[in-house]
Amino acid sequence: MSDTSAHPAPSTPEFVQDKLSTLLSSPHIHLNHPPKFGGIRMGPGPVDLFSTRFANFFTPDATGVVAGKEVDHEGLKKALLALQKKWDPQNANFVAQGSAPKPTTKLLWTRKDAEHQSEVTAAAEVKEEGGAHRISHLTLDGDESLFSA
Repeated sequence: MSDTSAHPAPSTPEFVQDKLSTLLSSPHIHLNHPPKFGGIRMGPGPVDLFSTRFANFFTPDATGVVAGKEVDHEGLKKALLALQKKWDPQNANFVAQGSAPKPTTKLLWTRKDAEHQSEVTAAAEVKEEGGAHRISHLTLDGDESLFSA
């Protein structure tokens, strides 16, 4: 007996919801200061879960459309990082958009820095790569300010 709720089918809005909710709640660690000891980092160091999960959830050549603008792999990551800063998982809701031609979900939440509700629609194209289903194209529709730092 299999439990499909643990791994939503890649053709469903729940797949997009699962990946985005996990990614947006993942800590991002950016080391912008040079390491001590002659440029060598000592010890294991912090793990950047956001970047690790982004690499696992998206194909290496993933592209997207963010607020109507085409973006490459790095642009997609930057847009999701900016969205993460405004994201509040404590009051977020996902609404599956079952009538859409691609797996699509709507994200609704009240921003940490505002009182009004924010809304983003996310639609994904998914393909199998390396034995896993990964997002190859993501369209994020919403207020452009949500995707900029």
